[in-house]
Amino acid sequence: MSENTGITFSSVFLDKVPPTDVRIDEMIQWGKKISEYGIIQGTEGNLSFRTKMGFIITGSDISLEKLTKDIVVEVRGVVFGLNRPSIYAKGQVVPSKETLLHSGIYEALPDINAIICLPGHIVLETAEKLSLPSISLEQSAGSQQLAQEAENLMKLNPSVRCFVIKNYCVVALGTTISEAGKQVEAIHAGAESCVKVKPRRTKPST
Repeated sequence: MSENTGITFSSVFLDKVPPTDVRIDEMIQWGKKISEYGIIQGTEGNLSFRTKMGFIITGSDISLEKLTKDIVVEVRGVVFGLNRPSIYAKGQVVPSKETLLHSGIYEALPDINAIICLPGHIVLETAEKLSLPSISLEQSAGSQQLAQEAENLMKLNPSVRCFVIKNYCVVALGTTISEAGKQVEAIHAGAESCVKVKPRRTKPST
């Protein structure tokens, strides 16, 4: 399988059988729900949840609107080599390019079991007003360095359930996929409230 643009790791498939987990249905439902909100386009966004063996994540270059059980993959391990990390996986598709970001967050926060990462342009514009923690996109998207910055942020702020990577994406966390999804809903509702234009007052006619 050829690797997709933006992938910063090598995929090593332990087997090509898609993972099975009852929570995949919940992941699919939230993928479709997020698509209906109109806050993502094309193949933007990725979701994951923790498993006993690692975590299940959406595939790279996959539309969340068309998410199915066959196009998710279970990450069983991450090995950092001299050239690029190797992702050991179970499934038929290359994991999301943000797999290292998800892996770093799970490593930093043992109580977090689900992650949703979206572009969230309106949230990025209002992050300061919403008092959301943030890191700068000084490192390449999908890189080990960016994942390390997010991991450092989480270690300093272990109670944080949503943060932004400036000019790039919004990351929502939860103990379940639904909890992370509700974080997305709440943050976007708050952002929309911040940017609403108040109607101008007009002088009464005389």
